[in-house]
Amino acid sequence: MWGKDKTAEERRIAICIFDDVAEQCREAALKYYDTYLPFLLEACNDENPDVRQAAVYGLGVCAEFGGSVFKPLVGEALSRLNVVIRDPNALQAENMMAYDNAVSALGKICQFHRDSIDSAQVLPAWLSCLPIKGDLIEAKVVHDQLCSMVERSDRELLGPNNQYLPKIVAVFAEVLCAGKDLATEQTASRMVNLLRQLQQTLPPAVWSSLQPQQQLALQSILSS
Repeated sequence: MWGKDKTAEERRIAICIFDDVAEQCREAALKYYDTYLPFLLEACNDENPDVRQAAVYGLGVCAEFGGSVFKPLVGEALSRLNVVIRDPNALQAENMMAYDNAVSALGKICQFHRDSIDSAQVLPAWLSCLPIKGDLIEAKVVHDQLCSMVERSDRELLGPNNQYLPKIVAVFAEVLCAGKDLATEQTASRMVNLLRQLQQTLPPAVWSSLQPQQQLALQSILSS
């Protein structure tokens, strides 16, 4: 079902079956990685966006549950995801789900394989893609992950001299202004708590760099 002679829909279904097996069976599925991961990596750059989405989602699953079996492939996985994320048409409607799932997979590599990547490069690249807004399920996962990293003052995420904090504040503002779409209620309230803490320490310029409607919305959220 992987061959180039198969239709895009057949390839997508084959990948989804592997994604499900990897996600549900976890350790029991590791023995299939050698067979499937080369196909998955290749499919990340398939011309069909639905095939791409299934493949990059699968990479995220393998990054989360694959442990040492996935580790040797982290470099290639990063370059495949980079092609999806950096595509000039990545944010067009038909490509957005693949883009969002690629950003989510990149976040999982940052979380589960930090020791195999140049995190001072990769984490800011991941942060620059946020917030994601097309796949609302992945959006909630990714924005919750961002929240956890800020809560533990993740050094590489915050950057030297906290240089990425303004971007983080802007992402939080955008997520909170979107209502319940981009974050669970629990994640949103954690974001609000973090913003209240940051309010005490961040220079006013960070807040004034937000869009006017975000400033107003945040004032109302933070004062309630």
